[in-house]
Amino acid sequence: MIKNIKYRILCDPRDKITSGEKTEKGYPRSLPYFNITAFPELIEAYGEQPEELYLFFPSDNITDFFDCEYNLYGSNNQKKRSCDGVTCIHRIPEEINGKSYKAGEESPCVCQSLPEDDKNRCKYVAYLKAWIALPDIWKIENPLCYLFMTHSKNSGDAIYSELDKIRTLAGGCLRGVQFKINVRMVSGRKDAKERFPIWSLQSAGMVSEIRQQAAGLPYGVEPKEIEQVPEKAIEQPKDSTYHLERIKKLLADKHPGKAEKEQAKKKELLKKYFGTSNWEEVEKMPLDVLERSTGKLKKELTDDAELFDEKGKEIK
Repeated sequence: MIKNIKYRILCDPRDKITSGEKTEKGYPRSLPYFNITAFPELIEAYGEQPEELYLFFPSDNITDFFDCEYNLYGSNNQKKRSCDGVTCIHRIPEEINGKSYKAGEESPCVCQSLPEDDKNRCKYVAYLKAWIALPDIWKIENPLCYLFMTHSKNSGDAIYSELDKIRTLAGGCLRGVQFKINVRMVSGRKDAKERFPIWSLQSAGMVSEIRQQAAGLPYGVEPKEIEQVPEKAIEQPKDSTYHLERIKKLLADKHPGKAEKEQAKKKELLKKYFGTSNWEEVEKMPLDVLERSTGKLKKELTDDAELFDEKGKEIK
């Protein structure tokens, strides 16, 4: 098996979901709802002008389904420049403030030195890939994700912040967690008569419900009740000590030693799978969240080598 296979999430090709539209003359116009005109199945479920949609995300890694950047396009829709807020990549030869740049050249961000309304400034864009569930019953019908797009940096920042927060509370998990995204209109800073759509994302439930969703449990079922299930069920540890020791061993086997570089690698893995690099916070996580996240960590680090048998006991 090839290592580091890129996880690709396909989206419905019919259109992007935005809070805007083009007028008859081709000018952009803001909308106080999500534009879903290209998706009749969503119109049937939510109506023609929904202000709120129910979402599930396809990965526990935020960067798999959320992206944002600054871009500048020319009149022929050719990309002239892209930027991450620190470094600009010039796609075509151009001149900014008397300085010339070659195609493919990288430079410190040139946008920061330009006035806010300068036509040469890159424009912010954020993309979000998500399944849209049927309202109330939270059922997914379309196996393809829908692609959301916004030019509001406030919206992009708010979405990322909520995802990062919930991922931490759910022990590194986002898949299976129910979210709602909504749109509201706010007044412009310079002209109160101008109004712009702002998106906000929030989880649909309290922390206990979020952890149930992340663990794949039915609503209202506490993690401890799973112990009552099965005749032939595999016996599970009753406290977190076992899983914490597994985590330590997996990390130590992959990155032995106490050098700064090795410690940094261990923290990266903790952040990736448990939502935090703070070991004390990992120790306080619920047993079901620890078990699920440890399984994901083990799958990545051990490859084909099994360190534990089917009963969860370590192989000597």
